[in-house]
Amino acid sequence: MNWQQLTDQQSQSSPDTEGNLIIPLPASRIIQVMGEEAKSFLQNLLTNDVNALQVNQSQLSGFCNPKGRLLSIFQLLRREDDYLIILPADLADAISQRLTMFKLRSKVDIKLLEDSYVLGLIHPTATLESTEIWQGQVCEAGLVILQPGETPRSLVIADEENVQTLSGWLENDWRLAPEAVWQRHDIEAGLPMVFAESKEAFTPQQVNLDLAGGVSFKKGCYPGQEVVARLHYLGKPSRRLFLGRLEGNSLPAINSVVTNAEGDTLGHVVQAQFDAEQTLVCQLSMKLSAAGKTAQIDNQVLTSLTAMVEEAETD
Repeated sequence: MNWQQLTDQQSQSSPDTEGNLIIPLPASRIIQVMGEEAKSFLQNLLTNDVNALQVNQSQLSGFCNPKGRLLSIFQLLRREDDYLIILPADLADAISQRLTMFKLRSKVDIKLLEDSYVLGLIHPTATLESTEIWQGQVCEAGLVILQPGETPRSLVIADEENVQTLSGWLENDWRLAPEAVWQRHDIEAGLPMVFAESKEAFTPQQVNLDLAGGVSFKKGCYPGQEVVARLHYLGKPSRRLFLGRLEGNSLPAINSVVTNAEGDTLGHVVQAQFDAEQTLVCQLSMKLSAAGKTAQIDNQVLTSLTAMVEEAETD
């Protein structure tokens, strides 16, 4: 099968999440940055230390506006001759254009890739090439990068030939699964994301990007760095990432408000998805003072609310 056929078949796939799963991710796009100054160009723009990346290694990183608000969160992957930014498709054009604004006379080329695809593999009973989180290995399936989380899973950068290979796995002990399954694993692993609806809504600390390894406080300047560093060294964030669960049959909108019973704002929805039991699991950017309190989204009370941060902090 080619990519289109694979995604067409995925649309008919079962929500059953047992076993080894292939998950095409058409809601993700890839921006390629290449050229002799690509490393320094990205190092001067992103929240993480691009210089530390090895070939076929990825890292979580952010791209901020001058006020320290996140324009995007993505995985940055270094290959032999270029860097790939894997991000939500609804932000791909805007981020590509924003990067181009900073290009000036830098010897870099920036473009959206049309012939490379992003897939997820969940492989509880299969051993793949990569054994170190964020480190990728090239194999017949493409460039396979092991991801964080309790369940073994990997992100794949593939071309059409790799997609054909992966399609062949479906004849063995692999099955197709909906894209929502991958997002749920990201949510539960504490990997935050920014979408078009939440662009410039959060600082890195408000969504735990620093705790997830997406911010370096030892590198040089980047847009918004002064704001992010000041909060790290001179204060403590009053908001952090929470994991919430609720009953319901519709997903709360990205960046929708989380309130208490009196209607006071406690935080906002970062992302949400159905879990294996078809209840809702939500990443929420919340005031730390909300811990232990009743919270609700659209008048629907959260059945559980857990801060995804270890240190004790107060509002």
